[in-house]
Amino acid sequence: MKWLNWLNATPKRRKIWLPSLLGLGLTLAFFSANIVKPAAIEQLGNLLFDSYQRAKPRIYNPGTPVRIIDIDNESLKRLGQWPWPRTTLARLQNRLTQAGAGVIAYDIIFAEKDRTSPENILKVLSQNPAAKSDFSAVKTLQSHDRIFARALQRNQTVLGFFLTREKNSIRPKLSGKFAWGGSSPKQRIEAYNGAIAPLDIFEKSATGEGFVSFNPSGDGIIREAPLIARIGDDYYRSLSLEALRIALRQGAVKVRLSNGTGELASPQAENPEVAKLKVADMTIPTTPNAKFRVYYTKPVKDRYIPAWKILSDEIPMSSWADKVAGHIVFVGTGADGLKDLVATSIMPRAPGVLVHAQIVEQIIDGQFLKRGYKMSRWEKFFLLLSGILLSLALPRLNAWQGAVLALGLSGVVFYGSWRAFAVHQTLFSPIYILLALLTIYLLTRFASFYLAETERARIRSAFSMYLSPTMVKKVSEDPSLLKLGGVERQLTIMFLDIRSFSKISENMQPEEITTFLNIFLSPMTDILQNNQATIDKYIGDAIVAFWNAPLDDENHAENAGKAVLQMRDKLAKLNAKYQDSVEVNWPKEVAVGIGLNTGLCCVGNLGSNQRFSYSMIGDAANLASRIEGLTKQYKVPLLVGHATAKQLTDYALLEADKIRVVGRHTPERIYILLDGPAQAKRADYKEIEALHKAFLKAYRKRDWKEAEKLARHLEKKGKELGLSAYYRMMECRIEAYRETPPDEGWGGVYEATQK
Repeated sequence: MKWLNWLNATPKRRKIWLPSLLGLGLTLAFFSANIVKPAAIEQLGNLLFDSYQRAKPRIYNPGTPVRIIDIDNESLKRLGQWPWPRTTLARLQNRLTQAGAGVIAYDIIFAEKDRTSPENILKVLSQNPAAKSDFSAVKTLQSHDRIFARALQRNQTVLGFFLTREKNSIRPKLSGKFAWGGSSPKQRIEAYNGAIAPLDIFEKSATGEGFVSFNPSGDGIIREAPLIARIGDDYYRSLSLEALRIALRQGAVKVRLSNGTGELASPQAENPEVAKLKVADMTIPTTPNAKFRVYYTKPVKDRYIPAWKILSDEIPMSSWADKVAGHIVFVGTGADGLKDLVATSIMPRAPGVLVHAQIVEQIIDGQFLKRGYKMSRWEKFFLLLSGILLSLALPRLNAWQGAVLALGLSGVVFYGSWRAFAVHQTLFSPIYILLALLTIYLLTRFASFYLAETERARIRSAFSMYLSPTMVKKVSEDPSLLKLGGVERQLTIMFLDIRSFSKISENMQPEEITTFLNIFLSPMTDILQNNQATIDKYIGDAIVAFWNAPLDDENHAENAGKAVLQMRDKLAKLNAKYQDSVEVNWPKEVAVGIGLNTGLCCVGNLGSNQRFSYSMIGDAANLASRIEGLTKQYKVPLLVGHATAKQLTDYALLEADKIRVVGRHTPERIYILLDGPAQAKRADYKEIEALHKAFLKAYRKRDWKEAEKLARHLEKKGKELGLSAYYRMMECRIEAYRETPPDEGWGGVYEATQK
């Protein structure tokens, strides 16, 4: 579990690796989906390939020997409603035969007797109450079905039949033979439970039979057409495959299977896939379940011959005979209302017979939509490659760069898919890859945003009590400003302590102490934050703060000076407001000591990997603490170190002393901070400043008499500035030096004996 601690301890790495891990997980999820192939995603691929076909349809070859005899609206208008008498169909069959049609295939099911046949008409006539004849002449007429059956015998004819899901005992009698190149692919071939077949008289007269059943996609579009289907253990050919077999005079269709050819990567002995079909020397690629991917052309009028033209005596046969001579001729119904209209990738409404015709055209011309078993492998490979690349790269890029990368990868994949189709008629599906890239981009970006916002919220929460709202906002937007271990920076440090707090707390209950501290610390915190301070910590009644970190503050010493003066003034107002309050137990007079110092410190997230706080350490901070302690001895509320005083040139400052604090060998000049720049310009301050300099000069020259004289004068003069107690303290020190003079090497340095 060490890696969890590593992630938790390094927010920058966490913001990289957690989104990357999410992206890698999504990549594996889409890889798995590509194996399972959910219907919804597959449908997106189908729609994309449909758009490819519309953009670049198959080019129709007028020389391909395939035609359609269309029973269209005009034919119904001229010859009457459907179904036509079988004598009309016999005439159509005979005319096509006379014109030299090679194979005539009917996309029509002749499953019922002709209702216009003489024997059926005789029954109708005999039931007429007005009939006065036995219609003996009608009885001598030949059955229309027999006439049509004889016409079928005059040419190579293929009849159509339906396969049904409903179970029945009907089986087509002309099921052709198959030569299996491997074990029977029973589990792969689409199964049905029954059939609707032509009448026996027609089956006996025809050359072959083929099923006309399609199983469209969920949206009703026929993209793949089965070439082989089965009922139980009996296998059947489609109308198109059977027409081609008979045209090529082949006895059987060869079926090459994965466990018989070794062409597929994973031959399965018990459940082999169909690799391809062969009819004579024509190889037909199929899907693993023996379906044919149809590559459609745009609508072409030359493919069709209206049935009425074939049957018309007014149109010479020579005008159309060359279009059927030696051709495979499909006869089908394209008229509206005959229910044989289907949707294709290009046309929303097309005659069903068109699909059969286009399949045969493709096989003869050798124009196939290819999708070998390796294509699925390539799709999975590019899915993993692009998914991994995007997952690892996105968290390291900004939003603009990430979008460019995601769009670039998507564009390359999409263009490759289109080129594979347009140039090689190869179906490379980019759908799983594009969906993976889109999902990875959105979710990793969301994850990165969430982690960034979480980090910002954590920073805002951690620093809202220590920094101003503006500074919190900047730090939360750039957490790199903070790092464990810290950096060295010039800081101005403040230590504040309430005088005699132990004595104050003796006279309060715990709840009263809490209330008192809240009333005191809240406005002090506001002042610090409003002056760009970072609050390091609260130590009971004390406050530690600093300036110039984590954000740069060129005027850190000046901001610190303004803050402590405002805090002094605010305390005066709090004393005035609460010292007579009955609701708050407020001491008679609350006093504070504040020490400021400027120097080099190490500032940052200090602590351990498990727990740290934003703080600072260094000699300058220690000195600031000592200076705050000296406020008690020097009887003033505000003392600053020499480095700070040098940056407060416009402030009202008086040098208090040169002192060697406990724990430091080098002496430090300390200064009394009286007020801001406005006070420093006043004449009364200027006068006191001049007298004070004279006092220090006499004091350090051991001119005790002159120094004492000036101290007594300044004690009165500086009463309004709160300096009387300071000068009385200095008078006492002068008196002590008179009795026990300092050493010759004294230099005006006072040795502190306590912190």
